[in-house]
Amino acid sequence: MEFWQDDRLREALASWHMGQVFYAYRVHPWHARVVSQETLAGWLGLTQAQLSRIESGTAPQDLGKLMSWAHSLRIPGNLLWFKLRREPLPMQPTPERTEQAARKVLLDMITPGGDWLPLSNDAPEYGVSGLSGMSLQATGEHLLRTFLHLDDELGGDSLYVPLTKYVARMAVSVKANPRDGLAAYGQLNQMVGWLSLDANKHAHAKRYFATAIEVGHEVGDPGLVASALGYMSLQETYRGRSQPARSLAQMAFAVTTDRLTPLIKTVIGARLARAHASLGDEECLRVLDAVQADFAQEGRDEEPPYVTYGDAVEVAAQRGACYLDLGMTDEAITALSEALDLLSTRAPNRARDRVHYLSRLAKCYILDGEVERACQIGHDALALSQTIGSARITERLGELDTALAPYRQLPYVQEFKELFRLVTSEGTVAS
Repeated sequence: MEFWQDDRLREALASWHMGQVFYAYRVHPWHARVVSQETLAGWLGLTQAQLSRIESGTAPQDLGKLMSWAHSLRIPGNLLWFKLRREPLPMQPTPERTEQAARKVLLDMITPGGDWLPLSNDAPEYGVSGLSGMSLQATGEHLLRTFLHLDDELGGDSLYVPLTKYVARMAVSVKANPRDGLAAYGQLNQMVGWLSLDANKHAHAKRYFATAIEVGHEVGDPGLVASALGYMSLQETYRGRSQPARSLAQMAFAVTTDRLTPLIKTVIGARLARAHASLGDEECLRVLDAVQADFAQEGRDEEPPYVTYGDAVEVAAQRGACYLDLGMTDEAITALSEALDLLSTRAPNRARDRVHYLSRLAKCYILDGEVERACQIGHDALALSQTIGSARITERLGELDTALAPYRQLPYVQEFKELFRLVTSEGTVAS
């Protein structure tokens, strides 16, 4: 793999000193900027002080640790001075690793050296061509904008298959000629990752996001790298894995803050805030202030198409979601109501977003004891959900149905639950 051909890294591997390998890895030109000792230590399950001692001290000799570190960094076995086992040896947990341990699962998703292969075992024979008079790059960017628009209005379920097939064939074309279309290919992989996430295809989503990260590094687009890491953070938040979610969002900011546009900072800041909120961490409030400050700079720089969804509606909605997770229901109701009002005036056709915001608003009223009001809002969400296809919508409405379970004896709750069963059993909401 090209990553491991860097002269400094090869010299470090030839020295048989893992500390020198760590240093060469951190300063590798593949990274948008030097990886800090703290960040790499987190990936390896070490403290920053431990990593510093390993880099500056004598060469480590503990074979178990060497194998574990080599596996974590995915160092090719033929470059090592020792033989790797098929699986890494487990490292004993220590108190200082408690917060950092979640980071170890992240490297599988973002280590360089993957391949631009479709998820299918049968790679397509033919590529794709640009639209009439357009390069493949321009065609890909046009498709990205089209699918972003359709996703807002229809949800991801019906869009996942066609874009997946297109991206699989686009891989053939960009491998043949990376100069035309590789950047758009990376952006479309991120889009397919999002559609996969919306359809609850989590394993596929990770693969597509990882490809977007790799292509972002290849074409020198730190914004795409940060954006894809932000999506991966959101995915972990949705799955209830809050510590990896926070680590991924922090890594997104570590890519390079001086080359990120205001909207990119806004959207990955929102991911970080959501992760903090899911942990019940009031650091979320400080991050939300930073998100608002970054969004206030919107328009200062030209923004890439893959973050154009980061508008005032999205900012208000993410703030509402954070407040809800923190149990700040009054603030959540205010923010979610603002998001719904903005949708009505600026983007009335974004049906999926409206269902999400209504579902969250209904949860706020349940927490405040206004169950009848929650059911009224839930009815509106259920009715609108029948016009879109999104597995996440089914999941959110199911959460609302579950939250109403303690009040099942109330007639308006029974009515909501019956409508929920009717809608989902008929398949009018994707599952």
